Amino acid sequence: MNILDTLPVVSTVRRNHGIEHATIHILTAQFRPAALVGHATLDGFNLYGEVATEQVEWAAGEALRRLRSGDSHLVIHPNCGTNFATAGMAAGIAAWIAGMGGGKMSGKLPRIMVASTLALMLAMPLGFSVQEHITTSPHVGGAQVLGVAREKRGGLTRHQVRIG
Repeated sequence: MNILDTLPVVSTVRRNHGIEHATIHILTAQFRPAALVGHATLDGFNLYGEVATEQVEWAAGEALRRLRSGDSHLVIHPNCGTNFATAGMAAGIAAWIAGMGGGKMSGKLPRIMVASTLALMLAMPLGFSVQEHITTSPHVGGAQVLGVAREKRGGLTRHQVRIG
């Protein structure tokens, strides 16, 4: 058991984040929408992008079914913000460490570039691990889709998926 599962609010958002990722995986495999962006919330998640509401509702239900049947890999997504944040932090810390010490910036720049590049190479598997152990959870328990609401503002379509 993950210690984060002992905190109800954190556990709920991690679960919803995992369902969001699984839903996006299923939508992109089945319907190939142009682009989707998701955001987990305490009461579910939001999906931004052009996709039919019925497809979102079906995919969210299918995500729950597949997660319950053991497809836990669906909670990890390569385009998750966790990966981008992990990469940014790793590259920033590596650059900071490589830039420490005396000397001119021109002498430090090659070290900073190499350190940042190595950090970015390690960031992808590290980001996946952070998703797996911290920001998502495949444990959906008795969760169910309570409803999907579509909203269009300007050129942006949002589906609010409520999970209970």
